[in-house]
Amino acid sequence: MLFGESLKTVVDVGANKGQSIDFFKSINTNCTVFAFEPNKELFKLLQGKYKNDPAIHLFNLGVSDALGSKEFHQNVLDYTSSFEAVDLGSTYLKKKARILGVDPENIVTASYQVETTTLSYFINNQVNSPIDVLKIDVEGHEYPCLIGLFNQKLNVPIKYIQLEQHNDDMYANATSFAEITQLLNKNGFTLKTTVKHGFGNLDEVIFENKNMN
Repeated sequence: MLFGESLKTVVDVGANKGQSIDFFKSINTNCTVFAFEPNKELFKLLQGKYKNDPAIHLFNLGVSDALGSKEFHQNVLDYTSSFEAVDLGSTYLKKKARILGVDPENIVTASYQVETTTLSYFINNQVNSPIDVLKIDVEGHEYPCLIGLFNQKLNVPIKYIQLEQHNDDMYANATSFAEITQLLNKNGFTLKTTVKHGFGNLDEVIFENKNMN
């Protein structure tokens, strides 16, 4: 297993219903998790789910390239909610809407302002030990998250960065994965492995910090 029992500290950006938290906890029940979820309803669910685990720290914040706030788009499919606006002309969006029985323009159920932080600011102020895994699942907003990670020197190193690679056209202004890879390479992370999802046109892609080998 790539993430062994030595797994101690995880940062989970885009926690959704806690699927990744549960996965990391299954590897090491004692690992510390810092988890972000901007969706107000899902954040309440996470609070209830993990209220008895003091090693799980939850934040109802968005993660982006600057401190401040951004408009968050909450979608019918909660795991596709994002700071990125959907492309109403997207073939993938039209297909999803047809499956869900809604018009494409009704995919977004609510939009509201969410307070944002950057990963570098958060890590330098909240995390005191090396990060084993930084998982980012933000539906097309990965590039701004990484800009906010690399915009200043970190006080602690990160061993692995795990991202979702989308191979569809759902979001209007999403940065290409080639540009994301280039940014990661520039900052010392190289591709370690790619895992095909069992559903959807996407992959889990894991980059390793070559300076920690």
